[in-house]
Order: sequence, then C-alpha cells, then structure tokens
Amino acid sequence: MRLSIFLFLCVVGLSQADSVKIFNGAECVKNSQPWQVGLFHGKYLRCGGVLVDRKWVLTAAHCSGNRYLVRLGEHSLARLDWTEQLRLTTFSMTHPSYKGVHQNHEHDLRLLRLGRPIRLTHAVRPLALPTSCASVGTKCHISGWGITNKPWDPFPDRLQCLDLSIVSNATCQAVFPGRVTDNMVCAGGEAGKDACQGDSGGPLVCRGVLQGLVSWGSVGPCGQKGIPGVYTKVCKYVPWIRKVMKNN
Repeated sequence: MRLSIFLFLCVVGLSQADSVKIFNGAECVKNSQPWQVGLFHGKYLRCGGVLVDRKWVLTAAHCSGNRYLVRLGEHSLARLDWTEQLRLTTFSMTHPSYKGVHQNHEHDLRLLRLGRPIRLTHAVRPLALPTSCASVGTKCHISGWGITNKPWDPFPDRLQCLDLSIVSNATCQAVFPGRVTDNMVCAGGEAGKDACQGDSGGPLVCRGVLQGLVSWGSVGPCGQKGIPGVYTKVCKYVPWIRKVMKNN
C-alpha cells in the first residue's frame, strides 16, 4: 500500500473513497488489526477509523459526513468473514481548532459515538491511547483498504498492512516547508511505500498503541522516495479525547 497520505478509503468493486490508500503493503493477517474500522455511507466506503473504546471511534476530521455505518471486525469487504459487527454513529465531535483542508490540516481528528457498544471479541477490540509520544525511528505500521500499487486491483478487498518508521519533524518540514506542526507526526518516506487515497483516518500503530491518524501527504503519486506521510499526532490530543468520551 502506498503511504502517500491523502488517506481516502476505497471499496473494491464499489466506489472510490475520499482518502488515500496503502501502497506497496501486504494483506494483513486476518483479524490482526481488531481496532480497524471502515466508515461507510450506504455501500460506499468513505474513510478508515480506529476503535478507541467500546462506544467510540476516532477518525480524521477531513473525512466527509457526520453519520456513518461503521463496519468492525472486517477483513474482506466483499465476503462474509463471520466476525463482523455493524453500528451506526449517533454523535460526532470534530476538534474545535480544526480549520479544514484548505488551511494546514492541523487538529485533523474527529470522535464518533456508536449507537450501541461493540461486543469484545478477538476480531473487534479497542486500541490503547498513548501515554507518551513516539520517538524518531520508532517502528510502526498502518492499515487500510485504500489504493494500492496493483493496477489490476487498485482498490483492495482485503485489509492491507504496511510497516514504516517515524521520521523527525525537521526532515518532514524540509519536504513540506511551513506546513508541519508539533501536532503532526511524520512516518515513512521509503520509495513505493505509503498510505494513499482511502486510508484517511486510519491508525498509525507504534508499539501497540495509537500514535497517529492518516491525515495528508504529497500531492503527487503516493510512495515517492523521501516524501513521508503526515499523521495527526494523537499523543497531543489524549486529554481532549478522554474529555469528549467522558462528557458524551
């Protein structure tokens, strides 16, 4: 999966989603990412997201819409896995400082409350929030159903995974002058490996905790050498996330 970070999810045979997809990744081990969710409008996949509580999903603020059908426990989007759970969202809270994609993508996160709590299973389970920020060089991975590098199957049916590492904000700032802030974390930059359209809002997982949400990246093709993807830096928002979940 190409980690060029306009992470917009697409569904195989259904539609192109609003975000970037994983490029040069590989099919995930089935149910190895039990926190991964797909956010749908009807039959159309719009974005990825991450389960952070039995009733709450975290995604990118730039993902369009407030009401979704949330599909959890998915591996194949087209076939029955027998591990799926479906929920509707009933409440949405975008970070109050988010100004939109025409600004600088800062504070690109949104919380969605599910109508009913999920059932905890091996295939559906929340991901822990971080207690500290990830350091440069930390090994991480991303997942999603976004665009791949396979011209015969650009929109994967099965969940894709990709390993990548945190890079310094100084390195990222050199690529995107004036656009990277302390509320963003950059990862990747290896040729041919990136997030891409369809992966937006999906998790950047480092050492078993959530450190980032797919947010944005290069305007050109995903996976360009030396161009990392940019993620919302979740460690900066844990107090806000916990406050919203507690009060709603």
